[in-house]
Amino acid sequence: MKKLFLLAALFISLASYSQIEFIETTRTEVVSHVEFVYMEKVGEDSYNFYYKNINSEAINEYVHFTFTNLNNDFNSLHQIFLRGFQENPREAFKIKANGAVVFLKFERQNDNEVKVQIKQYVSRDPDVVTQSKFISQDEINKLFSNQ
Repeated sequence: MKKLFLLAALFISLASYSQIEFIETTRTEVVSHVEFVYMEKVGEDSYNFYYKNINSEAINEYVHFTFTNLNNDFNSLHQIFLRGFQENPREAFKIKANGAVVFLKFERQNDNEVKVQIKQYVSRDPDVVTQSKFISQDEINKLFSNQ
């Protein structure tokens, strides 16, 4: 009887771990793309902003931050980029997107054109930072124009 009870308990425990569960996914679509940056729409109101990481210390090749278009945030983010190109601030703009702090560093390049670099910490370790290549204003406008 003990062996039968042990066998039944073992069978039930194994069966509970082998259950298949269907996970519903949200529909995503790439809405705009430039060379190494693209924006993806997730569902109805959320966007993922992906950029290729050039920092070799961080693991992920493409890194992203997510934001929800609640109060016209899509256009607000575009306006933040445009303001940085006009002002060329010394300090990086800091924005918060779904709990992640994203830094937008604007810099005048050798060709006298202001470009932006996106930086983001990917862990609690302050030494692990991801960063994009420098992006021009035309490329930013192209990313935001397709929506």
